[in-house]
Amino acid sequence: MRNRSHELPAGVSTATQPIGKCPARRRGFRPLLLAAAWLITGLSPAPAQQGTGAANGLVAPAEVVLYIHADLKSTDFVLPLVCALQRVLVAPVSTQVSTLPLGPELRATPTQFDVVKVADRFIRSTADGIAPSFKYLLLPYDLKDTPWRYVFSTSFGNAQTSFHAGVVSTARLDPDNPRRWHHQGFEITALRADKLILKSIARVAGLNSPEGCILAFPRSLDELDQKSSEFCPNDRATLVAAGILKAEEAPEGGDCLGIAQREPAGPRIAATSP
Repeated sequence: MRNRSHELPAGVSTATQPIGKCPARRRGFRPLLLAAAWLITGLSPAPAQQGTGAANGLVAPAEVVLYIHADLKSTDFVLPLVCALQRVLVAPVSTQVSTLPLGPELRATPTQFDVVKVADRFIRSTADGIAPSFKYLLLPYDLKDTPWRYVFSTSFGNAQTSFHAGVVSTARLDPDNPRRWHHQGFEITALRADKLILKSIARVAGLNSPEGCILAFPRSLDELDQKSSEFCPNDRATLVAAGILKAEEAPEGGDCLGIAQREPAGPRIAATSP
């Protein structure tokens, strides 16, 4: 079963449907951008395991794990990203280093990886975890998904599948080169990745609401940066009832973006995994 819904890269037009009034942006985060493609792969669509508090047909994650690929050197955005996600998600958020092999057989073009092939390998190599486990691979390489010229991210799974995953590329989210360590622009990368992953979590959990607020359909990087960072009120209420979002944003952690300023420079990821 395949269910695809692309967020278009710059230059591709599409109609959008505004949904109500979006709430104010989250504290410490300005409006962002995102472009994501939706897809159910040929992996076995085994019945999903329901997380605690699942409701309204949605699957609440028991954990959210960010797999930071070893080739991704610009990682100062990771701790602020984890902080921001943990403030609004009920499930714990953790990180691991990924050594997933990315060989030429996974390429779609000389400079881009085929996101479906990468995701297939990623999902099969991370089949363990606390079910239902929502897993995201972050890597520094550009991604392609036919027929689009590129995608920022792609999500795999829904409320009926045993897998809930996504692949996020920082190749275009990072203002500089993500394959070398640098500090400048980490806040921009964190904000953009936050939007991508939050929207993805809602979608692979089974939220099928029309596009609006954080679910809106940006057509350019500018639209990504300018669109709301919040769920529309009805969507947020649904996600809270399902045990996916906290009823109130957690105050702990202070300024998420300030974490990268306080911590030592360089990679700060927990463990090593596929």
